[in-house]
Amino acid sequence: MFKKIAISAPVLALAFVSSAAMAVPINHAVEVYADIPSSDFYVQPSKLDTVQQPQQLAWDMDNEELKGISRNFRAKSSVATGTAPAIKASLTAPAFITSGEDDIELTVKFNDVALTVGGDVEVIAAGEAHNEVIVPLSIEPIAPDEGYQVGKYTGFVRMQFDAP
Repeated sequence: MFKKIAISAPVLALAFVSSAAMAVPINHAVEVYADIPSSDFYVQPSKLDTVQQPQQLAWDMDNEELKGISRNFRAKSSVATGTAPAIKASLTAPAFITSGEDDIELTVKFNDVALTVGGDVEVIAAGEAHNEVIVPLSIEPIAPDEGYQVGKYTGFVRMQFDAP
């Protein structure tokens, strides 16, 4: 029996060495990006996870309603001389979340001004944003007439900002 163990140990060691020598390379890809705003005009979230991570609308079990969110943004619009132009904003697509079967529309406000698709509205008056200002973005669900339906909902709020 001892001979079997003595013979088996070198064979086992050889098996481990040969399997390590035939390891397959592992490749990884990491997505990176940069958004470097101009010092004359920018609208950026105060916390980058606002645009880098999904934002959860919390379900209130007691009141059976979906809660909205509010996140701060930093904004600035200035020119070398004269009055800074106003900052305008709009939605580039309808704001809603969907479960695939049901949709929940969203109201989007920037600095307490409602945003609509395609209609640029002034969200920061001319001259106010000459120095950086911090303003809220709020996203509120609109309760469906038939009530909220069970499901996992996802979606995007797509906005565009400009200082014409």
